[in-house]
Amino acid sequence: MNILEIRTLRGPNYWSGYWKKLIILRLDIEDYEDKPSDKIEGFYDRMLEVLPSLNSHGCSYQEPGGFLRRVQEGTWAGHVIEHFALELQTLAGMDTGYGRTRETNERGIYNVVFSYHEEEVGRFAARAAVKLFLDLADGISTDELRKNIADDVQRMREIREEVRFGPSTGSLVDEAQARDIPFIRLNDQSLVQLGYGVHQKRIQATTTANTNMIAVDIAGNKHATKKLLGDMGVPVPRGFKIREKDELEKTLESVGYPVVIKPLDGNHGKGATVGITDLEHAEIAFDKAKEYSRWIIVEKQLQGADFRALVVNNRLIAVAERIPAHVVGDGENTIEKLIEITNSDPRRGYGHENVLTTIDIDNQTMRCIRSNGYELDTVLAKDEILHLKTTANISTGGTAIDRTDEVHPQNVFLFERIARIIGLDVAGVDIIAPNVSEPLAENGGGIIEVNAAPGFRMHLAPSEGIGRNVAEHVLDMLFPRSTPSRIPIIAITGTNGKTTTTRLIAHILKGSGRTVGFTTTDGTYIQNQQIVQGDNTGPVSAQLVLKDPTVDVAVLETARGGIIRSGLGFDYCDIGVVTNVAADHLGLKDVNTLGDLARVKSVVPRAVSKRGYAVLNAEDPHVYKMRELVEGHCVYFSMDENNENIERQARRGRISCVYENGYVTILKGRWKVRIEKVTNIPLTYGGRAEFMIQNVIAATLAAFVHGVSIEDLRVGLTTFNAGTAQTPGRLNFVEIGNGVTVLMDYAHNPAGMRGLVNFISKLPNKYRTCVLNGTGDRRDDDIREFAKIAGDNFDRIVIRRGNYLRGRTDEDMFRLLQEGVAQSENKPQVRIIPESRDAIAHAIKHGRKGELVVTLADLVPIDIAYVQEIRDEIMEKERQANA
Repeated sequence: MNILEIRTLRGPNYWSGYWKKLIILRLDIEDYEDKPSDKIEGFYDRMLEVLPSLNSHGCSYQEPGGFLRRVQEGTWAGHVIEHFALELQTLAGMDTGYGRTRETNERGIYNVVFSYHEEEVGRFAARAAVKLFLDLADGISTDELRKNIADDVQRMREIREEVRFGPSTGSLVDEAQARDIPFIRLNDQSLVQLGYGVHQKRIQATTTANTNMIAVDIAGNKHATKKLLGDMGVPVPRGFKIREKDELEKTLESVGYPVVIKPLDGNHGKGATVGITDLEHAEIAFDKAKEYSRWIIVEKQLQGADFRALVVNNRLIAVAERIPAHVVGDGENTIEKLIEITNSDPRRGYGHENVLTTIDIDNQTMRCIRSNGYELDTVLAKDEILHLKTTANISTGGTAIDRTDEVHPQNVFLFERIARIIGLDVAGVDIIAPNVSEPLAENGGGIIEVNAAPGFRMHLAPSEGIGRNVAEHVLDMLFPRSTPSRIPIIAITGTNGKTTTTRLIAHILKGSGRTVGFTTTDGTYIQNQQIVQGDNTGPVSAQLVLKDPTVDVAVLETARGGIIRSGLGFDYCDIGVVTNVAADHLGLKDVNTLGDLARVKSVVPRAVSKRGYAVLNAEDPHVYKMRELVEGHCVYFSMDENNENIERQARRGRISCVYENGYVTILKGRWKVRIEKVTNIPLTYGGRAEFMIQNVIAATLAAFVHGVSIEDLRVGLTTFNAGTAQTPGRLNFVEIGNGVTVLMDYAHNPAGMRGLVNFISKLPNKYRTCVLNGTGDRRDDDIREFAKIAGDNFDRIVIRRGNYLRGRTDEDMFRLLQEGVAQSENKPQVRIIPESRDAIAHAIKHGRKGELVVTLADLVPIDIAYVQEIRDEIMEKERQANA
């Protein structure tokens, strides 16, 4: 058995209309193709013994035990591995329920698809599930299998804790999603963008875009915080800031025991020690604090309980009492056993997986135990409480009790005032007091710290009392009700015409006053500035645009490759355009037919929001059928106003766009709104480039339903030129000084070539030469057909090396192109010149007067540069000859 590939889908995809986070495990099961599960001796019994929880999997029977029946009846390895991957994640605390397994056209090769919560965990689960299947099939002992499963489950928990959001960030992201606010994780930690484009707000844990950095600096300096609060009449403990250990004894005499020693700029309790009552322990605590800061705070320890007040946007939101990790003696069990019993509480788990965290026996724990004169094997007296940590953090095993409803009004005023004094939008105020139900001024309590980026876990899920949805108050602050968080997204897909349609839509929107970010096969652009060069039609490029804080509308060319590889780079779009579906890239990634390709392209219209529009080609049956998948509105475009699908739309009083009587026309039911004469639209070359007219009507319809005015549409259409600046590599004409005209285009499949030669047939040029190259990831017959169409329509053909051989050799590609040309009855002259510049130069320099030389660019900027260099050389020679 061999894992061929593990892919991760992160957005809308062609496997599921609902599940966006999927693992695709491409698996060659090899000999197991002839050995379904019922033919593997002892497989079922061993599987049930080590994974009895598989009984909950209903599978196709949709009832408990359904999957087990399938295994008994006999099912293939890929299907079993799918269920193993899901169950291993469930055992690790990440229950996720979607899976499917599909056989490919290649014998023994399957696509095993299953959902995940955390990407790295899902990928690990894929490998672990394959190994588990093989171990079961090989008859490994059940004891060893159980150990391996336990190890894998624990490792998945560890991976989850390493990669997932912490409780605070996670709660903010969850609340954002509940409000339909999109998010993008900006690093592997807790830096997150909420919203898209100009409407985005960033958070890092609970630090927000509104957080004042001066306030963060003040809160990070505990001495400065205490002085500022004390000067403003806030009760704070007496204390001093020191740097050297020889200052410690004198400071302790001044402050008086018990004391707290902590780093000046520490956080989350790191380096802090409480309850110090002698010099020896003070020196140990000093050394510990020194690990985190050069300056150390020594302050009087207030008496009472430890409370945390959370203030958001100057309003008190929640208060929790924090209790350090501890055990209570029963007079029978050792301290070590008591810790084990405490950790057996089902509310405790690894890391942040449950309400409480298991208590680790670490150096701090041992110091706490030994400071009381005990060891791990000491039997603790009945009802004696032994604290195991010096701080009350939930992440180290502490517990929390919600006290929000008990806070005295004077304390509410005090806590909110403290947040204003420090200047924090999200503040964690730490209090030591007998209680919070009495004013601190009366019960001797005080403020010991104010924290920027306070943790939310103790408030979200306290061990006692009700949980508080504190995240909603942060989101209310960042995105007040009715404040937008999204920018319009227009996604364009199809086989041909995507790039031109994308560029034209972007041009129209820019002309209407919008700041546009758009992606194409040539690069990513913000307004007219290219940010990244290259084929940028996948999800990474889409997210680059959505992350740009200046963009207020995104126009995203969305190609097949990115959809298959990772899914879409956004959760849904406002407008989804599908230009056409034609034979291209077939035979790759299990996309073997036009129907398969249409299913991939249909991901875009399926991702249109309920209020959005799918802009579909009414003439293409594969595209028109996509209307069945659309939850939003469907509008159609056609080169024929009498197309039956257009007429049906008109009878229903709905919107379409057509080419009629020389005009680009919007149909509103039966009413016509003529936008512009095609002859006035430069992109169509006076109406001769029919495939460009189709791009124009698709773009016009998309812009119209987006809300662009008729006047802005006219201006956009009449000012968009088919030159190297606005549409590089798409019908770009360059006049060469020797009477030769060069036409550069991106036609790269049979359908594109047919559209190109249809346009060329309307040009007056008597002689025609084509500089031809192929793309490697096409079927042999598609490459031959592409070359045959060229052979049918050109007098001379110069074959050159393509830049995207994708596994093929030059010789293989040259042979296929020659075979295709040879099938033509036209029998043009054929010459092979491998280097691109040499091939283009040869075609131009040997061009006859009035000749049209067509270059089919796969790296557009390079071809443009070559042609311009050759033109300049020829013109310079002519200038010198005439001098």
